[in-house]
Amino acid sequence: MSKVIHVVKRSGKREPYDVVKIKEAIELACDELEVNPLVLESKFDEFIFDGITTKQINQNLIHHAIILATPEEPEWALVAGRLKTMGRWADTKNYDLDFDEYMDEMLQLGEYSHPGLYAFSQPELEILDSHLVPERDMNHSYASVSTAEGKYLQKNELIQHMFMANSMIIGSIESPETKLEFTKTVYESLSNRKISQATPWLSNLRQNGNISSCFILEMNDNLDSIMDNVKRCATISKLGGGMGVFMGRVRALGSDLMGSDGKAGGVFGWIKFLNTVAVTVNQAGKRAGAITVALPMWHADISGFLDLQTEAGDPRQKCYDIKPQVCVNDIFMRLKNNPDQDWHTFCPHEVEDKLGIKLYNIWGDEFESAYAKCVEAYQNGLLKVVRVYNAKELWIKFLQVVVETGMPYVFWTDTVNRMNPNKHCGMIKCANLCVESYSNIEADVEGHTCNLASIVVGRMDSLDELVVQARIATRILDNGIELTRPPVEISKVHNQKYRTIGVGIQGLHDIFAKFNKPYTDEKFAMQVAELIEYGCVLESIELAKERGAYPAFKGSMWDTGEMTRHFTKYSQLPPGTWDAVQVQIDLHGIRNSQLTSPAPNTSSSMFMDAAAGPMPVYAGFFYEDNKDGKAPVYAMHIKENPLNYSRGIGTYYPAELTKTIRGLQRFVDTGISAEFVINMNLPGVDAKWVWDVYEESWVNENKCVYYVRTIKEGESVSGKEEVCAACSG
Repeated sequence: MSKVIHVVKRSGKREPYDVVKIKEAIELACDELEVNPLVLESKFDEFIFDGITTKQINQNLIHHAIILATPEEPEWALVAGRLKTMGRWADTKNYDLDFDEYMDEMLQLGEYSHPGLYAFSQPELEILDSHLVPERDMNHSYASVSTAEGKYLQKNELIQHMFMANSMIIGSIESPETKLEFTKTVYESLSNRKISQATPWLSNLRQNGNISSCFILEMNDNLDSIMDNVKRCATISKLGGGMGVFMGRVRALGSDLMGSDGKAGGVFGWIKFLNTVAVTVNQAGKRAGAITVALPMWHADISGFLDLQTEAGDPRQKCYDIKPQVCVNDIFMRLKNNPDQDWHTFCPHEVEDKLGIKLYNIWGDEFESAYAKCVEAYQNGLLKVVRVYNAKELWIKFLQVVVETGMPYVFWTDTVNRMNPNKHCGMIKCANLCVESYSNIEADVEGHTCNLASIVVGRMDSLDELVVQARIATRILDNGIELTRPPVEISKVHNQKYRTIGVGIQGLHDIFAKFNKPYTDEKFAMQVAELIEYGCVLESIELAKERGAYPAFKGSMWDTGEMTRHFTKYSQLPPGTWDAVQVQIDLHGIRNSQLTSPAPNTSSSMFMDAAAGPMPVYAGFFYEDNKDGKAPVYAMHIKENPLNYSRGIGTYYPAELTKTIRGLQRFVDTGISAEFVINMNLPGVDAKWVWDVYEESWVNENKCVYYVRTIKEGESVSGKEEVCAACSG
């Protein structure tokens, strides 16, 4: 007589092993998928022993489902996700509760604390309960569920509860007559993963914390401002934000200091402070802080700045935990093409003191005129803290640093400010951490702040749905400005003055695959971006009718019609569409000064089971490291269109990608996280491609360049970079 095998349930109760229950669980996990459940059953039979726990059974099934996932049978990753979901259901049993009971429990435990959750009556909670769809948890792959458990879910929280609670908080801003319907609308978009919220929303909203993703600060050239901004960076990092810091005002190495000539240490010591902040004040205790420090190409410390993370230069100045960013004017890009052309770099303090010129506050023709005056003043002996380089050689040094480190990021100062909708009242100095979000800043007065969400474009049922979801995302983000708790006062000032939001594009490659378009189809990219921008603008006008235009609207490019005239120039919508939009703007204004900014979405894309952002995928199928091991990740439409995903980001000539970005940028009113990979293993690829990335980006009116990764001969193209999860939309 064979020994009876017992299973230990989560309650601790022992009962005889029942293979039928295992088969039922496998059948449910494989339901309607193109996988054979018998394969998983056969793998599992090898593992049974007396005293096995139901949790061990679940984990073993997950393990084997992960192993079975391949590019040919990617849906085993979804099977693993379903099994992991079923395990969490069994652990919490919270879907067994009525929704009002669940809410009471989470509020009493302190897992939820946002006051917006108290805005709904008992009858309204019952209606929301009837709209909750637990089965949608079963649409999440293993990587998605793992990401949710590791980064987003509160203790004992389930995915649909998170979506519904977030929807309620967002809906609480609406009028009593509309809040319930809008809450249901938001829930449908979130739970069907048509809209992806940025990490701070998913992690912090229910806890009544900061939900803004992107911040940019500017240091003034005095000790009080510098130390105040170091503290601001620490506070923002503590609350989970990523930030940019513009240092174009700070005096250069060798400048005068407190009446003594040549005593200033330049920007390097202050960057060291920021590097320490990034290491020691982590993002909400979950990851290292994330800071990009920006310096203009005209600043006299630029050469040392380029060496911050290389093996060359003074080891005492090394800062390996910040992301350097260089702000480049058009004049430099023209001069560097002349092998005999000098490039003069200056100390902003000395130029302002001797000439009354604020180089850090001007761009375009005004900057070029000022630059010429500074060169002349140096030649006449009026300026002393000037370093002169051969322009081409300085650029080659920059490119060598890029090959070594993948950075600095590049911010095309003149291109950005030409399309700055608020250039009537300020200047955009640099980009945020992921180079897609920026606006006017002023040292110690207003710091750029932006809330992010993305349209998961590969899940649209039609192109027209882009407009619908963009409108919903716009209202979500505008409500978010009222919901967030800005970490610093100058952030609150900026929020109220400009009301910048950033609706992004999650998984552009997915919509190309869905409609069987090559990624190089610039016209299709432009069409996608236009429909999103159009939806955002329509809803922002509607919000302006209800709540008023943003305070800096008068005199903006929205007010003058420059924005809609720009859109009309490239529009694929019916003639007169943008003219009609301008009529509405003239009547009501617009609620948000900037509306669209596709982020890299590296973190949230795992949760969305979508490609990461606006760039091509690295691969259609790969493994992502997480705390439990490796998670298989597969492209959204790889079953229907594997060929479309077969060409990864490292196979494109730079001009191909910069033209697609150009198409997007014509209807993206802020920026785009444009990343490039130069794969030296491919035939015909050489070092000139690195030069071409930046030349083509600038010529094709891209606004920034994010990482440029060089894959050396013999190396492989690996998947994901470390980025600030706050900006990963």
